[in-house]
Amino acid sequence: MVDSMMFFKNNPRYIFLVDGFGAILSAALLALVLPLFLNLLGMPLETLYILSILPVVYSIYSLLCYFLDPFQWKFYLRVIAIANFLYCLVTMVYLILNLEQTTIFGELYFVLEMIVVAGLATFELKISN
Repeated sequence: MVDSMMFFKNNPRYIFLVDGFGAILSAALLALVLPLFLNLLGMPLETLYILSILPVVYSIYSLLCYFLDPFQWKFYLRVIAIANFLYCLVTMVYLILNLEQTTIFGELYFVLEMIVVAGLATFELKISN
């Protein structure tokens, strides 16, 4: 953990690359893969599509930050970290709103996704301080 923290502090633009690819993965799962398993997850299709919008926006933001390599990278990293926490909050709200129809597999997927995203956001905040 300490070594990875030092790597990203010394090469801050790469955390944007990690975040951008993670957001692309999340968007692809939500919009392309999970709809194939609606019965297994129990989450409505519309909800999956709505939840996929934020990762698309976040991936564009993070990849732009990676390629533009802004001088004030700490500010931009804090922005995406806070946005990632916001994504977790939005996901939790949709999960609670659909709790009656969501299966244990759907609940497990979204809880695990929130843990991963919140972990990344926490790491980003640590790097930006």
